[in-house]
Amino acid sequence: MQNEKMMILKMLESGKISTEEASRLLQSVDTGIPPAPTGAPTPPSAPATYTQTPSPAPAPYTSTSYAHNSQQAPRPSSPPPSSSSAPAPHTPPPPSHHYGSQQGQHHSTHSILDDINHKFEEWGPKVRKATATIAEKIAGGVDRLSKSLTEYSPPPSSGGYAPKPRPTSIPVGGLTEKNIEMLVEPGFSELNLSGQNGDVRIKGYNSDKISARISYKAKRAGAHIDLMKLGNKYFLKYEPDDFEVVTIDAYVPERAFSVIRIDGVNANMDCSSLAAGEMAIINANGNLRIAGISAGNLKAESGNGRFIASNIVADSAVLENVNGVMETDELDVAKLKLNNYNGPLSLLMSNFTRHAEYLWNIETGNAKLNMNLPTLPDLGYHIKAHAAMSEIRLGLTGLQFLIHEQSLVEARSVHFDAASRKVKMTVETSNGPLMIN
Repeated sequence: MQNEKMMILKMLESGKISTEEASRLLQSVDTGIPPAPTGAPTPPSAPATYTQTPSPAPAPYTSTSYAHNSQQAPRPSSPPPSSSSAPAPHTPPPPSHHYGSQQGQHHSTHSILDDINHKFEEWGPKVRKATATIAEKIAGGVDRLSKSLTEYSPPPSSGGYAPKPRPTSIPVGGLTEKNIEMLVEPGFSELNLSGQNGDVRIKGYNSDKISARISYKAKRAGAHIDLMKLGNKYFLKYEPDDFEVVTIDAYVPERAFSVIRIDGVNANMDCSSLAAGEMAIINANGNLRIAGISAGNLKAESGNGRFIASNIVADSAVLENVNGVMETDELDVAKLKLNNYNGPLSLLMSNFTRHAEYLWNIETGNAKLNMNLPTLPDLGYHIKAHAAMSEIRLGLTGLQFLIHEQSLVEARSVHFDAASRKVKMTVETSNGPLMIN
C-alpha cells in the first residue's frame, strides 16, 4: 500500500494527474474501493465472473481518456448485449460485505496498479529512476500527504473580486497602523514628534506635507492618538500612559520648521535630512543615528546604545551619549561639545569649511578616544589634551609643543596666527588612551 501511495504522489508531482484524481486514487488505496468515475454515473452492473483476460492497451493520454480507462471494469466473460437488444434489467449491487472481502480488496488494488503501471509506461525509464532515488525521502510522509489530499477541496473562484480601499487604521502584527498626511503652512512653525517602546524614523524631503505612518498598541479601548495642529505647532498628540507602543515612520518637509523636537524612550531612532533653527533629538535606552542635519543650535542625546552622528552642520551643537559606542564624522560645527561616558568615542574629519573659528570640547570617560583630523595649509590648531591615568599620542604635523608630558599636552600649529581657519579644542579622557592623528 505504501508503494502505491508513493507512485500516486509522484504522478501528482510530475503533473501527470490532477489533485482531484490523486485524491480519489489515494482514497481507493486506503478503503480498498475502486474510485468512482469522474464523468456521469453509470448504473452498477450485475456481479460477473472475472477472468484473467488482459486489459486492452491504453489510449494516448488525455484527461478524458485517462478518466475513462482508470474506471473501466474488467471485461466480463460473456459478451455485452447488442445495441438493438432491450436493456438488461437493473441488478442491485452485491452486498457491501463483498467489497470488504479479501477478493474485493485484491481486485480493486489490482485495478489501481494497472492504471499506475500504464502511467509509468508513458513516463519512461528516467522517471522511474528518479522515483527510486527519492522514495526514501517521501516514504515517511506518505500517509500524512495522502490524508491532506483526500481532505483537500479547491477554493471558491474569486470571480469579479476587487480589492477594498486601504483603511486609515489597520492592525499589523499586533499593532494598529494609522496613516496620516497633513499640509504644513508656510511661516514660523514647530514640529514635535514623540515615540515610545518602538522605532522612530524621521526623514526630511522636498514637499510641503507631513506623511506619517503611526503604529501603536493601546492599553485601553478608546485611547486616542493623532497628528494635530495647534496654532503654528504640529505635534503627535496622545497620552503616554494609555499606550504600550508608539512607533513613528514619517517624512516631513525638510526646511519648513523653525523648531524641531524629536524624542523616544526604549526606542531606536533615525533622523536625517532635517534643517531648523533650533533642533533637539533625545533618545533613552536605544540606538540613535543622526545624519544630514543642519541647525543653528542642535542638541542630540542618547543613552544605553550606539550613537552615530554624520554630516552635521551647525553654529553650536551638544552631542552626548552614555553607556555605548559613539561614532562621529564630518561635524562642521563652530561651537561643539562632544561627550561620551562609559564608552569609546571616535571622530573623523576631512575638512573644516563653514566657519572661521571653531571652539571644541571633547571628552570621554573610561574608554578610548580616537580622532583623525586634517592637516591643511590654511588650517591652524591649538590643542589642549589631558588623559588621566593614561597616555596621549599626538600625531599631527606642523605643531609646536608648549607642554609635552605623558598625560598632558598643549600644542599649536606653527602658522596658527596666520591661518584663515582656526580650531581650538580641549580633549580629555580617563582610563583610556587618547590618540589624535
